[in-house]
Amino acid sequence: MKSKKAFFCGLLVCLLILAVPCPGLEAKPAAAFTVLFFNDIHGHLSPFQVKTDTGTEEMGGIARLSFLIKSIRAENARKGVKTFVLIAGDMLQGTPMSTIFHGEPDMLCFNRMGVNAATVGNHEFDFGLENFLSLRKQAAFPFLSANIFWKEGGKPIVDGSAVFPIQAGFGLTIIGVTTPDLMTTTSPANVTALAVGDPVVSAAAAFHHKRVKGPVIVLSHCRHQTDREIAEALPNLSAIIGGHDQILLAPHRQVGRVPIFQAFEKGRFLGRLDFEIHAATGLTVLKNSSYIAVNKQIPPDLEIQEIVDQYAGRMDATFNEKIGRNSVFLDGERERIRWQETNLGNFVTDVMRRHTGSQIALLNAGSLRASIQTGDITVADVFRAMPYANELVTVNLTGKEIIQALKRAVQGQREEEDGGFLHVSGIQVEISGRVVGRVTTLPDNQPLEPDKVYSVVITDFLQAGGDGYSFFKDKAAVRTGLPLRELLVDEIKSQKEINAELEGRIIRSLAR
Repeated sequence: MKSKKAFFCGLLVCLLILAVPCPGLEAKPAAAFTVLFFNDIHGHLSPFQVKTDTGTEEMGGIARLSFLIKSIRAENARKGVKTFVLIAGDMLQGTPMSTIFHGEPDMLCFNRMGVNAATVGNHEFDFGLENFLSLRKQAAFPFLSANIFWKEGGKPIVDGSAVFPIQAGFGLTIIGVTTPDLMTTTSPANVTALAVGDPVVSAAAAFHHKRVKGPVIVLSHCRHQTDREIAEALPNLSAIIGGHDQILLAPHRQVGRVPIFQAFEKGRFLGRLDFEIHAATGLTVLKNSSYIAVNKQIPPDLEIQEIVDQYAGRMDATFNEKIGRNSVFLDGERERIRWQETNLGNFVTDVMRRHTGSQIALLNAGSLRASIQTGDITVADVFRAMPYANELVTVNLTGKEIIQALKRAVQGQREEEDGGFLHVSGIQVEISGRVVGRVTTLPDNQPLEPDKVYSVVITDFLQAGGDGYSFFKDKAAVRTGLPLRELLVDEIKSQKEINAELEGRIIRSLAR
């Protein structure tokens, strides 16, 4: 009797033990995975200097990014966790290496790093549609965009989404979308065969078409406001990884249950998202998110560094490549370019206006540091004339505000050689001493209207308040991602023969 009682007591204890839930048992994940991401690298394969409060700091470098990615992937593999690497657009355009090799070394690096997918950025087309199609073939990963179509026939130019297996019957769906700014932020000739649909509508269509069980991430190269609209339309997304604005969303933004991320620009940060998929519910939960600074403390991946070094060595010869001919002396001499109209100033501001579709272009003379001689023009000649990596920025200004900028431009005495003197395209300016006189628009010769709004292209240097143009900082601006120096190289290659002239855009009286 005693032994039977002991048996039942023992059985009851065992049943009670089995009935007690173990901590975390219900939340045991069926799968875990990590997403690493960056955006708007713009050809910055080599490290570069950024200004800080105390001086400068070296940031970026694709070899350092690769070291981080490979280290995290290896650590995750030991734990049975998969790692996915995503690029949120604008892989190209912004460095001499990108300009010269049109993305070839970039694709080599991305392939060796194990990138899984990239959304199509607007600047992927800056070297022409054929170059884009060639890069797509070179890439060992898919280019994605659900809202770029062939104008003729309406078929998508690339897949709108891709699926990557995780484990335990789950797959990760990545949907790509591209900003409609594509049609205005690259040369029109590059996109005449294309059409861009609404990214919100296209993302929703791709989401509802998916057939694989598991999380969905939108990889967006749109503005942040568009990303918020996508989140509102698709509240069951696991995340949106953005680009195009070139901002660091730290902390990340949240719209409903959807977190939105963006990792600044030029490979300065690597974003990391750690997810778990719960076995019982299939729900994907974001467990951790962070941004890792890519700085000198990160060692380079030697395999990737070797690729970058090889192409950097080839650039020496490329800088001496003849890209066109100059039938006239392009005058960038300091004593003239900082005081009066020159044909170099005209040539550069015309390029600025043409590539942005703006009505008016304004360029500070201090950005032009050398003349370009008659005869053959090399890449090195262009880089000597414009040593700064200026990016084009567009702003809307009233006629009154344009006059305000012109008044600042004429404040210097001739002997001061003021770098803030402005070269112009799209207007004619009369100056008497330090007084701005009549200003008319070209080519219609109509007076500049004080209250009328004009589209104006300037450089990011001016937009940041450089050369005393502090009032530009308060203006809503659109960063085009177009590097002016590289556009000049492309323009000379396209025109082949340069014969820019003085046109009477700036008429200066003898008064001082």
